[in-house]
Amino acid sequence: MNEPTFFEAVSQTPLLQRALGAGALAGVSCAVLSPLVVLRRMAFVGDGMAHAAFGGIGLALFLLPNAQYDDLSVQFVTIAFCVALGVAVGVVSRKATDSKIAEDSAIGIAFSVSMALGALLIALRQRRGAHYVPPMDYYLFGSLLNIGTPELVMLAGIAVSVLVVMILFHKELMFYTFDARLAEVSGLNVGLFHYLFMSLLVLTVVISSRVVGIILVSASLVLPGVIALQVCRRLSSAMAVSALAGVCSFELGMYASYVMQVHPGSAIVLIQFALLLIASVAGMIGKRRAA
Repeated sequence: MNEPTFFEAVSQTPLLQRALGAGALAGVSCAVLSPLVVLRRMAFVGDGMAHAAFGGIGLALFLLPNAQYDDLSVQFVTIAFCVALGVAVGVVSRKATDSKIAEDSAIGIAFSVSMALGALLIALRQRRGAHYVPPMDYYLFGSLLNIGTPELVMLAGIAVSVLVVMILFHKELMFYTFDARLAEVSGLNVGLFHYLFMSLLVLTVVISSRVVGIILVSASLVLPGVIALQVCRRLSSAMAVSALAGVCSFELGMYASYVMQVHPGSAIVLIQFALLLIASVAGMIGKRRAA
């Protein structure tokens, strides 16, 4: 009996349907924020926050001995932990000039300690053996093919939240992104938008890490934005192109994963890198023609 094609499998398998939907939602959420992350030079913050999610998961599993990894209670504790850590990072990044510890050092310390804490607490939880706790690679590289309806709803919620904020406060965020000091002098409440952006970044990273994993989610916050900025001059168009690149890479990654029998997260990131190479060549050609 011949193995069904990818499209036949999608039409017959709700699991694959949820995976494609989750990939599209995670791709939009990460990619819309990606140009801002790149322009604000916050790629390290996004990467560190993904590692901090590991600490949040470990804390949730340790504090909730009867809960399993897929339970919503674990997700909520993880989000609360990362939001608190994100606010702390936001305070450090806002007041870095008044601190004896450099901003990047403070962020590196916080996130490395969080990663170590997560590993310790998960190991302690695994010793109890009362409930199933996934192996480490489950957290690090994601579980796109095991997405349930609750996770899909959470991804939809964060995707809608990101899009609504970007639409309502597009001008303010653009001003904050390109010149925060001038925006503050002009009367814009830069602190409010700084923490708003950090909160969106934290929520997106925590929830999307459930899809592509802690290690690979940082690429989804950086590569689509770099791709878009290679071919776009306006921030609004860069966000649109970044979102398109994010969604296409997730869906093509799922297709490659099914056809080649490889991990979806790895395929997604490699496709994003291939799109970056194409965008770089297209950008160089466009500059030469303009010259």
